Amino acid sequence: MFIKLNRLRKDVRGVAAIEMAFIMPFLLFLYFGLIDLTAMISFNRKITYSASVVADLVTQNSTTVTASAMNDYFDAVELVMSPTSLDEVRIDIYQYRNISGTITNQWKKSSTGGTACAAPNTTGMSDLMTDSNDLIVTVVCMNYSPYVASFLGKTILGATSFTLSEQIALRPRQSTTLACTGC
Repeated sequence: MFIKLNRLRKDVRGVAAIEMAFIMPFLLFLYFGLIDLTAMISFNRKITYSASVVADLVTQNSTTVTASAMNDYFDAVELVMSPTSLDEVRIDIYQYRNISGTITNQWKKSSTGGTACAAPNTTGMSDLMTDSNDLIVTVVCMNYSPYVASFLGKTILGATSFTLSEQIALRPRQSTTLACTGC
């Protein structure tokens, strides 16, 4: 009897299976979490680049930009965000002017996709308008829902989707003011 118990105590054949049972859930959690984290970082970079591209294209106009040109700029974002559809991405372009010390929005053009972005923060804009110039602000945003780790939900992630947003402000290049027809 003692010999059998001693052999059973020294037997290590099932140890690897037990260790694997303890470690595998953590490894799967880490693996799937990293897939979503890298996807979210990639989307964030695309959104930042999209905001930069649109702001740059708008500020290259001389004195007036048309609504049809703005739609072409929105199409440029489709190339940047590919293969993501623009139905999930929102682009807002604002033009601000300093009138008697008050920063006012003169016009705004928005894309049709995505949920509405938060309005730009105007704090500090007057410092960028020292030469009585306009300021073009492009805001690009999208809601990101994790692909794989959505099963974690609110308990671990704190939310089931995240808003990714970027705001870029540039001065017009060809003139101090920039009007928009059809906006």
